[in-house]
Amino acid sequence: MHVKTLILGGGLTGLSTAYHLEQLGHTDYLVTECEAAPGGLCASRTVSGFTFDYSGHLLHLHTPYGKKLVKKLLKTNLARIKREAWIYTGAARVPFPFQANLFALPPARRQACVDGLLQAAARPKKEPKNFEEWCLNAFGPGVYEQFMRPYNTKLWGRAPKELTCDWCGPFVPLPAPQEIIKSARKPAKKAYGYNAYFYYPKTGGCGALVSALAERVTNLRLSAPVTRVNLKKKTAVVGGETVSFDQLVNTLPLPEFLRLLEGEAALKKLADKLVHTSVAVYNLAVKGGPGKPFSWIYCPDEQDPFYRVGLQSSFSPHNAPKNTSSFYIELPGDTPRTKAAEKRIWKALVQKGIISKYDEVLFSFWQTLPYAYAVYDKRRSRAVRQALGALAGRGCLCAGRYGRWEYSFMESSLLQGLETAEKLV
Repeated sequence: MHVKTLILGGGLTGLSTAYHLEQLGHTDYLVTECEAAPGGLCASRTVSGFTFDYSGHLLHLHTPYGKKLVKKLLKTNLARIKREAWIYTGAARVPFPFQANLFALPPARRQACVDGLLQAAARPKKEPKNFEEWCLNAFGPGVYEQFMRPYNTKLWGRAPKELTCDWCGPFVPLPAPQEIIKSARKPAKKAYGYNAYFYYPKTGGCGALVSALAERVTNLRLSAPVTRVNLKKKTAVVGGETVSFDQLVNTLPLPEFLRLLEGEAALKKLADKLVHTSVAVYNLAVKGGPGKPFSWIYCPDEQDPFYRVGLQSSFSPHNAPKNTSSFYIELPGDTPRTKAAEKRIWKALVQKGIISKYDEVLFSFWQTLPYAYAVYDKRRSRAVRQALGALAGRGCLCAGRYGRWEYSFMESSLLQGLETAEKLV
């Protein structure tokens, strides 16, 4: 079989690339997906009338084209939702972001944050060498020790000083020092962060977006894993069949793709420099409602087994039957899937008032996200730059969160599909 363009991965980026190729009048392509359904991690699962995503998948739309495309795909099946996010630390419940809502902290902890910020402001600024230095420059030791260090250590599985600050950009809100100090006296009126509002399908979970996109993609092959790729011969073995191509688009996790390459020893070595975290997701359905409505809660404290809890049923009334609630609970990927671990999770949820000890647990189940976050350590930037440059020189474009090995959100995947299609054409 021969195609002009072979697209590896039927997730959001791969489907978007194919969709935009067709919009540009090019239909000689093939999208291959190893799973039996498209979407990758952007998928939803229905269990006993509940809809669960593969952890939190929310649409943060910030560009005119991104909004136009999603509205075109989902039509009326789309709602705009105001974020209700919190940080639960110690006995305090702090609105997100932590650094702009110091008023919610106990007096001593609040003062430590203000004093730390004043210390940071008085010091000469140096270019930060890592994420720890970036945080200390921006917020001082009080905010860093109370939230930034413990939460990010949980999320990334390593100390902040082992991370670069390349990823911070839109993901860490950066209020001005005077705004942080002012927040120690009263709540902030301004909504900080890229996710102050988000969009979500009214029915079908985030998988509704994938379904709408896949319906517009003609040449999609499912249950077809890629086992070998030869860039010199321009061939790939897909689902046991050899497919030749003129152009290749990779949206698979970059290190995984590099290890599939034949005769590319130098590129395969780069794969060993690319590190990632995995996430264990414990999904929980209960009869009753949450103690306090929310979108999601950050849990930085070391004694809590999870680092974030999302209220899946808050995103749409169709995600859970009436008088019930559903949660996704995110934990480090090496968390054991045992009854003891589940009891520890339930106990922590009750202690924090997220659920009540009187709530009836209807069911629960685990999911694993083997590739969750590309780790921004000191080796990442150079290794990614070398890999993407070498692949482009051999006629292979990489796109998407995992193809480019970056930290991004769903709109970026859609837009990179457009960008990639335009480059191909």
